[in-house]
Amino acid sequence: MRIKLKKCDRPTGVVRTLPYYGAGNTSEAKAKRNAYRRMMKSFKRMERGADETVRIAFSQMPTKEVLHCYILVDGKIRVRANISHWEPGTGEQVNSFDGRDLSGASFWAILTAPVSWPPEEIECRGFQGLRYTEDLW
Repeated sequence: MRIKLKKCDRPTGVVRTLPYYGAGNTSEAKAKRNAYRRMMKSFKRMERGADETVRIAFSQMPTKEVLHCYILVDGKIRVRANISHWEPGTGEQVNSFDGRDLSGASFWAILTAPVSWPPEEIECRGFQGLRYTEDLW
């Protein structure tokens, strides 16, 4: 199913685009595929209760209160989790899924269970920043 995110009056979530971690046979591409696997493992660990949270960097915080964060990678919605709260970026370095130390986040969405996977493939165009959405499933 392909969706187009349209303006909604009562959003229940935000969609965050993360870099595509899959194409090519270079060592950089392999490292990015490993980063994608680590990210998905983090959500699966949170789903089964082995981890309590996953942090996702945002350049801005939503102005509307929402419950869900949908992760969009390579044109597909991959996972949904609840937003527990937001933390301001403090400039501290955080090790990212691809092994880089990130310090540029203005805000961190602290995601918690329940973790939910799309019941069918949901395609969506990528974008920078965040987009509001109503429930996708």
